[in-house]
Amino acid sequence: MNAQEPKPFEEILGYLEGKKKIVLMGCGGCATIFHTGGIKDVNEMAEKLTAHGKEITGKIGLPFGVFTCYLPMSSMFLKEHRKEIEECDAMLMQSCGDGEQAVRGYLEEEMGIVKPMYPSNNALGFSSGGPTEFKEECQACGECELGKTFGICPFVQCPKGLLNGPCGGTTAEGKCEVDPTRDCAWAMIYRRAEQLGEVDKLLEIVEPHHWSKAVRPRRLEVEPIDLMEELKGTKKVIEQLGV
Repeated sequence: MNAQEPKPFEEILGYLEGKKKIVLMGCGGCATIFHTGGIKDVNEMAEKLTAHGKEITGKIGLPFGVFTCYLPMSSMFLKEHRKEIEECDAMLMQSCGDGEQAVRGYLEEEMGIVKPMYPSNNALGFSSGGPTEFKEECQACGECELGKTFGICPFVQCPKGLLNGPCGGTTAEGKCEVDPTRDCAWAMIYRRAEQLGEVDKLLEIVEPHHWSKAVRPRRLEVEPIDLMEELKGTKKVIEQLGV
């Protein structure tokens, strides 16, 4: 998921200077998990902005599991709040930048609405874990090397992104010279290779990484999912949780 943290409130007020009528839109995905755009967060932002003289004309809070960036679901809420969006001076997006740009594109291309849109969050990249602690594990480079590094990404775990072993600054204790509190990525990789009895594979030279696949913006076409069919599985999980 895309880790994120809220921007300073003063920065948000700066974006909205001169804008009176504001529509807020959150996200039922990552932003809910990181407390930056769930329904509760949207309501709290509305209260703060109201206290600073803004008129909140619309609050688009998405239920958990409805991602702002996944337009087959989030677009239903945009259509439902069309009038508020048309009449507002600006939208404040309580999602990651991907969600904001997905909504901007949909409003302009599918609904014919052009409005100023501003972010309330800073996205920090793919992270895993939970429920309270999260750690960046993947940078979405487009050419995964985990099969060669025993499931540990040196591009993320090593500040230098070394693909063929540690640098000369690794300490005798296996710590990183850039941050002595961190384990050296390649010390971690070696230990895992040792656990698996495959240390000899570390002698194989890994070819240079194909960074051309990380050239942005990237596009991908896939076969659309059967949304209703997939939601049946979601419903089953929800019922098992006793909701």
